[in-house]
Amino acid sequence: MESQLSLPHGRSLAATLWLLHSITAIALVACSMSNALGAHGNETDRLALLEFKDNIIVDPLGVLSSWNSSHHFCHWYGVTCGRRHWRVTELDLRSQELSGTISPHIGNLSFLRVLDLQNNSFYSRIPLEVGHLSRLRLLYLDNNSLSGPIPPSLSSCSSLLNISLHYNKLQGGQANDLDFLCSLTNATILNLLVIANNNFGGEVPKCIGNLSITLDLLALGQNALSGTLPSSIGNIINLQVLSVSANNFSGSIPPEIGNLKKMKQLYLTDNVFTGEVPHTLGNLSMLTHLSMGNNNLLGTIPSSLGKCQSLLALDLAHNKLAGAIPPEIMSLPPLSIGVDFSMNNLTGELPVEIGNLKHLSALDQSGNKLSGKIPSSLGSCMSLEYLYMGDNMFAGPIPSTLSSLRGIRELNLSHNRLSGQIPDFLEDLDLTSLDLSFNNFQGNLPTGGVLANTSATSVLGNEKLCGGLPEYRLPKCKSTGTSTNGRVRNVSIYTVSGILAIVFMLSLLCFLWHRKQRKTVASSSSNDQFLKVSYQDLLKATDGFSSANLIGTGSFGSVFKGFLALDQTTIAVKVLNLDRHGASKSFIKECEALRNIRHRNLVKVLTACSGTDYQGNDFKALVYEFMINGSLDEWLHPQVRTSPEREVIRRQLGLLQRVNIATDVACALDYLHHQCETPIVHCDLKPSNVLIDGEMTGHVGDFGLVRFMPGATRELISELTSSIGVKGSLGYIAPEYGAGAEVSTNGDVYSYGILVLEMFTGKRPTDDMFSDGLNLHLFTKAAFPERVLQIIDPLLLQESHDEDDGLDIRRTRRSHDRFLKIQECLVSIVEIGLVCSSEIPSGRMSMRDVVAALQAIRKKLTGSLGY
Repeated sequence: MESQLSLPHGRSLAATLWLLHSITAIALVACSMSNALGAHGNETDRLALLEFKDNIIVDPLGVLSSWNSSHHFCHWYGVTCGRRHWRVTELDLRSQELSGTISPHIGNLSFLRVLDLQNNSFYSRIPLEVGHLSRLRLLYLDNNSLSGPIPPSLSSCSSLLNISLHYNKLQGGQANDLDFLCSLTNATILNLLVIANNNFGGEVPKCIGNLSITLDLLALGQNALSGTLPSSIGNIINLQVLSVSANNFSGSIPPEIGNLKKMKQLYLTDNVFTGEVPHTLGNLSMLTHLSMGNNNLLGTIPSSLGKCQSLLALDLAHNKLAGAIPPEIMSLPPLSIGVDFSMNNLTGELPVEIGNLKHLSALDQSGNKLSGKIPSSLGSCMSLEYLYMGDNMFAGPIPSTLSSLRGIRELNLSHNRLSGQIPDFLEDLDLTSLDLSFNNFQGNLPTGGVLANTSATSVLGNEKLCGGLPEYRLPKCKSTGTSTNGRVRNVSIYTVSGILAIVFMLSLLCFLWHRKQRKTVASSSSNDQFLKVSYQDLLKATDGFSSANLIGTGSFGSVFKGFLALDQTTIAVKVLNLDRHGASKSFIKECEALRNIRHRNLVKVLTACSGTDYQGNDFKALVYEFMINGSLDEWLHPQVRTSPEREVIRRQLGLLQRVNIATDVACALDYLHHQCETPIVHCDLKPSNVLIDGEMTGHVGDFGLVRFMPGATRELISELTSSIGVKGSLGYIAPEYGAGAEVSTNGDVYSYGILVLEMFTGKRPTDDMFSDGLNLHLFTKAAFPERVLQIIDPLLLQESHDEDDGLDIRRTRRSHDRFLKIQECLVSIVEIGLVCSSEIPSGRMSMRDVVAALQAIRKKLTGSLGY
């Protein structure tokens, strides 16, 4: 019985062993086949790379010298392999000065995801075999000398995200050069397509509207394209940047562009577009840059552009536009980079709403038929640097309010019908160019300021002008007669005497009233002149100085956000730590300084409070204007945080924004050092003390260590030096302070230099990498000037644009000169930072020279970016 039962069991065991043996054999075979296939794949990649190397005829940097049998090919320069299969996934040889052709064997790198050969000298055609790279996601071949068509086989690369082919010689001006766009409809996740600066000709096919709706940057500029711009382009609903500048496009601008609600930058310049400016552009509420200059546009400027509430730059120059300038456009506070209406047929008066553009840097309306008086509200454009109003029909005098344009550099009012005397305040403006020629000005010509520079000033064609410098060759001013002029003189004397008497009486009354007020205040506030809000007011405004409202700590206290019920104002309250030695003195000195300081780039002090808290302790606080965008430090070194709605908030500053803020800080220091009656030293300049308002304008704050120079006594400086010790914050203090030197404006210049280097390298001076004698200055100096781009903050030169619109400036440039100018600007800015942070104080720049240099850099930069 047992034997009969054991037989089946034995057979079952044998079957199981046989099955396990078979599975093991199959596994071994599969493994060997996999290894063989992997080895074969690896060998295919190695041979493909060697074929690629063989096609390189110039390698001045020797980057391909490592491509030999002594190293595994995954360790060759520019080659990256996947960890799983050890297949080539990335070939990055950008900017290596290589010359040669792209080998067809590149198509054998079947796992390749990134091909980056930009900024070299590759020539001939893009091989058809690139279409074999089905996994390819990033294709960067820009800035070479490639020619011929774009291979249609590229349609097989359905995983493509970015295609950058600009600055080559692709195609030859045929009628169907862009037909390859129809094949790219297979690339359903395409984000970026840049084919600008080539030789493409013909028309844009209608199939462009079938490109992936994920596309957010499309650059076709600087080619020889013609015909109309297809209306189907309005289908690419996520497009953020569209550039078709410098082609031969004609016909009307398709109104369907108004469907592109996410559009931020639209460049249509240098074409032959006709018809009217589409009213639908007013739908583009996120638009920041609109450039339509140098076309044949007709009709009026649509008032709907006033709905573009994010607009920073507007260019409609050199068209055939007529009618009045819509006041709605002049009511867009964000307009800051520039507005250009020049060389059109615009009529009417300049809207008084121009005064709303308080941050505007440049305004050009020359070459039109504008008339009426220059509005006095123009003086509210405090940031204006370039104002061109020539070749119009403006009449009347130059308004006195223009004396408020303290940053103006170039002023052109030529070829108008302006009259009256040339105002003396022009002598006080920091002008580098002034053109008042061919008007009806009369009287004596001032001789100071820019008017003392005859090569920078023109007053030709004003027949009633007299006096001035001999170089102007104007007639001498005639002396007044004795009869009628005598009677006029007497009347004038009587009138002036009467006015002086009235002024004297009013002044006396005011004096008596103020003395009474001072006595009243003194009796109730212990002679504290700045007591305008109480401790209770500030306690309520800050919710009991809650930690939730704490927004920063400074050298002598803490800063809280609050809401002042007295005038419904959001404020920043700096509460001084009176337990810290010197804090009370700092408060008194700060009040004395800030009472008389007024500048657009300094944080405004609203009031001050001095008294006692509810425990009887001394309480002193300063109340500042609240800056909604926080500090520069928060923007340079952002921390990703989550809002209550769980939306990730990331802060990034673009290149132009950093230049603007650097200029703002320089202007503030120039004011403190050179324009105050008594020069003032800040002593604690750093990114956390630079605050940003809602318009991204920089304001210097925290004068807790402010010092008065020549007018202050040596005793005061000695007292502050001994009580504070080393001044400023670690990393930003001038080296001479550590040796006990007296405070000086040179110390601020050093801090500013370090701040500039931090702004453009993205590295703090206190970074852990700076040790053993290496600091931010030496780190930057070692790369200057040839390798500056290698140390620039990657956010300014990043390879791909992200959700914060951080676009790679190298990809969006419209000409090779543009990239070179941007690079020159970066080198110049870094040079300013290096010179200002020189170890020797006498080798540093003055802030006045820094301001002039930065304004020149900003002008070149805005020009190169097409603003």
